[in-house]
Amino acid sequence: MPVLDLFGRPMQAVSKTELLERQAVASLGSVRQIHAGHPADGLTPVRLTALLRAAEIGDATAYLELAEQMEEKDLHYSAVLGVRKRAIRSLDLHVEPGNETAAAQDLAEMTRSVLNSSAIRTTLIDMMDAIGKGYSVCEIVWAQEGRSLTIADLELVDPRWFEFDKENGRHLYLRDNAGPQPLRPDSYVIHMAKSKSGLPIRGGLARLASWAYLFKNFTIKDWSIFCEAYGHPLRLGRYDSAATLQDRQTLLRAVRQIGVDMAAIIPKSMEVEIINAAAAGSEKLYEGTARWWDEQLSKGVLGQVATTDAIAGGHAVGKIHENVRDDIRDADAEQLAATLQRDVAGALRRVCFPANIAIPLPHIRFELDDGIDPRVLLGLLNKRPRGLRIATADVYRAFNLRKPADDEDVLADPDPVAPPAPPVPAAPVLPDQRIAASRSEAPPRDSIDALIDELLAEGDLQQAMDAEIGPLLEALAGATDFDEVKDILDSFAGETPSQAFLDLLGRATFAARIAGEVGAEVRDQ
Repeated sequence: MPVLDLFGRPMQAVSKTELLERQAVASLGSVRQIHAGHPADGLTPVRLTALLRAAEIGDATAYLELAEQMEEKDLHYSAVLGVRKRAIRSLDLHVEPGNETAAAQDLAEMTRSVLNSSAIRTTLIDMMDAIGKGYSVCEIVWAQEGRSLTIADLELVDPRWFEFDKENGRHLYLRDNAGPQPLRPDSYVIHMAKSKSGLPIRGGLARLASWAYLFKNFTIKDWSIFCEAYGHPLRLGRYDSAATLQDRQTLLRAVRQIGVDMAAIIPKSMEVEIINAAAAGSEKLYEGTARWWDEQLSKGVLGQVATTDAIAGGHAVGKIHENVRDDIRDADAEQLAATLQRDVAGALRRVCFPANIAIPLPHIRFELDDGIDPRVLLGLLNKRPRGLRIATADVYRAFNLRKPADDEDVLADPDPVAPPAPPVPAAPVLPDQRIAASRSEAPPRDSIDALIDELLAEGDLQQAMDAEIGPLLEALAGATDFDEVKDILDSFAGETPSQAFLDLLGRATFAARIAGEVGAEVRDQ
């Protein structure tokens, strides 16, 4: 069976000499240039529509340049996109062999060594550039290691140097003066972030965020003009009818200098009046619009706004939104792991192992290292079930301790806890003494006690109390800190008890008042 590439096309074998040479490099006179255009300058809705449609039919150069400029010019978009790109840095990379054979073990170890190198770990962020642009391409830098080759680095390649097949919109080719060229096998790591289904060029978040960027840019420009117009008071100059042209020019120059230099001189016969601008509250329109677009960008990139924007909701809402961002991070990590398995581990298998040996690819995954609560672990160590074995390495790691060397001084073991003393048998108690003790210890019961027993026996008040404060008690039981408790109490403070509960509580209170006042007893009917 032929070996297929990312796009399902058969891959041709290449020599080691070819792999040692770079293919996607810039050169003078080539279509692969480092100089880029700046379509975001003076961007209008008509131009944005045109470049987005051009990207769909195969010419994505302007769109990719716009995506690059958006990260440079929009602080909020750059921040939230950077958070999403770097979210995988909080995950641990795991590489497990495909099976138990020695060859699979060797391939997994080789893949693990390559991916854990500092050069490759830093390049993972370059691969995540596909989140904004739809795809990213890194060229594999092969190096000679003895008689074999190894992956020394991954170099990010400008996405403008590639183009999609104009027929299907999915196959990627390298741009060249001679026309689109197929990508050399085992030389590229191609990551396509599927933020949405459809063509890869339409799956980047930059396409989604471009309209928010455009309208927010218009808002900021209008806001700047507003601040320039109303940030300074109006300087009104008056001259009489006998003023000459030179006098009028002198007056105009004076009022202009007052706005800039805050100093000017005019003839005594002229007058300058300072009129303060009455535009209180108008600036909130521009600020609110710009903030609203920032929130839409946060929703589009991170799926939520609580971790980036100051909104109402408190600590509890922030934790829920943090879980939404974690779901997106895990999905991005899963896609990246599949790319690394296909293009990195697959290239190592084809280049470094004989072709006649069937070796399964290693399993690559990113996982969050869930730390162990030291308090829970300490309680487990003190009261662990019989037969439960706990590795000392896990204990050292949980408490962030270093395993001491054999010749180091260590703390002495704590003294064993003395077993409790056996109970001393009590002296026999006579019947008369037992009756007297029970009479002296038991508190006297009155009509209030009888009323409480009756209400609890009927169960109506208990059921009503469970229905009213049961959700509050359950929410408080799940709180993890005082901030979350405060948020839960604030959210329940505005709720009004049901009328049935208020009526039942009122009747019970009235009955208790009557029983206490007149000493009435509650009798069974």
